[in-house]
Amino acid sequence: MKKWLSVSNIFTLVVVTIVVILQAPSFFNNIRQAGTILPGQQYEVIGSNTSASVHFPPKDSRGIAIFWATWCGPCKVEMARLKSSVENGNIPREKIFAVNLFEDQEVIKKFLAQNSYPFTFISAPEVAKQINVKATPTTLFLDNGMITSMSSGMSLIGIWKAEFFLR
Repeated sequence: MKKWLSVSNIFTLVVVTIVVILQAPSFFNNIRQAGTILPGQQYEVIGSNTSASVHFPPKDSRGIAIFWATWCGPCKVEMARLKSSVENGNIPREKIFAVNLFEDQEVIKKFLAQNSYPFTFISAPEVAKQINVKATPTTLFLDNGMITSMSSGMSLIGIWKAEFFLR
């Protein structure tokens, strides 16, 4: 019979416990935000050579917002999945909004000049504060301005959920 109190089992239990404790605030915040209605506003588009602005959240329709950072590996994975889905025609590009809440616009513009994504990057840090975004990536599913779902971290089924939601 295997010894249950081995060093590897105790180490694994400690690591899992730490991860759960660190993720719990985001998890409970995300659950609380479902049903929150975001006020629609015009926001500046980042990375554009024009002084464009867009309405966010989208009026009378569904959309997805991803809160991200240039240094966030999981954000890059999630954004690559969204990019692929847009390029394959599974998601309309105008339904995806990316919001960087930590970094200066020059850092974001430099990142976007080196990395092409077919969706809209906006400057809307007050939205992140309003809904208390605690981690990146955090993804919102929006229906007529209301948050129907909010999740943080990488998701194995997130892209399928996004494609189904925006169908």
